Amino acid sequence: MKGAKNLPNPAYCYINTSVATVWTAIEAAEGAGQEVLGNPAAIKKWLQQLTDKKRLELWSGNKIQTQALYGQTAIILSRNGDWAQVAIPDQLTAKNKLGYPGWVPFCQLKETAEPFDGDAYAVVDTPVAGLYDENQRRRFEISFQTRLPFLDEIDGWIKVKTLSGTGLVKKDAVQVIGGKRQPVPQRQNERILKAGKMFLGLPYLWGGISGFGYDCSGFAYTMVKAATGTIIPRDAGEQAQHGKEIPLSDIEPGDLLFFAHKKGKGAIHHVGIYAGEGDLLHSPKTGRNVEVLKMDGTIYGEELCCARRYWKP
Repeated sequence: MKGAKNLPNPAYCYINTSVATVWTAIEAAEGAGQEVLGNPAAIKKWLQQLTDKKRLELWSGNKIQTQALYGQTAIILSRNGDWAQVAIPDQLTAKNKLGYPGWVPFCQLKETAEPFDGDAYAVVDTPVAGLYDENQRRRFEISFQTRLPFLDEIDGWIKVKTLSGTGLVKKDAVQVIGGKRQPVPQRQNERILKAGKMFLGLPYLWGGISGFGYDCSGFAYTMVKAATGTIIPRDAGEQAQHGKEIPLSDIEPGDLLFFAHKKGKGAIHHVGIYAGEGDLLHSPKTGRNVEVLKMDGTIYGEELCCARRYWKP
């Protein structure tokens, strides 16, 4: 891109807003507004302003690549003015061996030599949660699966490390894992479905990978990660090439199902989670919401082509 400066060595930093939208190019974000380009990003307000036509243009215009959550690592590949080209290492892709690539406003990143980690983490376990300062004043909302280093538990609050010091999240909004804390035992495939069903009715968002909106593969990626801790490829076509291949006659709830053009013989274009008894749990497309539906007699029944398992019995 004209004006971009490649860095001699990739620089590591952290996402420093609730959800950073990763754009295909700087020009793709033209006119998007401060709600999504500023810091803190007001993602919910931005989405409320988007008509179905504008949402569809995010896909048809190839404007958005993916999103990244507060506190996630980003690798800066180059700079162009107020923008940075980054790779998101937690999102595996053949597009870049360092992680899913794209452009974000530099104001949504934080460069620091101090590692953002700990012995235990408070992981957001509700669709969205408030992040508060130490005086219990709400700063902004963070998404499902945002991971914050755990510091202490205080009267219904969890004290966490943030990128600007310390903060608080409500105890009932997070699960503390690591250290001496372990999650409640539950079958991994059951956890995949439990997590996914929290988002029933949430509108589809192309490139979405947060509790504010998911695309189909972002939904599958996040629920598998939430339930198993496994990081799988970001996109449906690559998700279908990994994991354990499962014959369609042997699928079980929690398996990922893939759908292809030309009645299952062409290119893969969609992924969902098998919910049992012929049901599909998925984030379908722009204008529709996360749902569970019967596949028989639908286009999904015709285009079902393969299944992969990313959970362990």
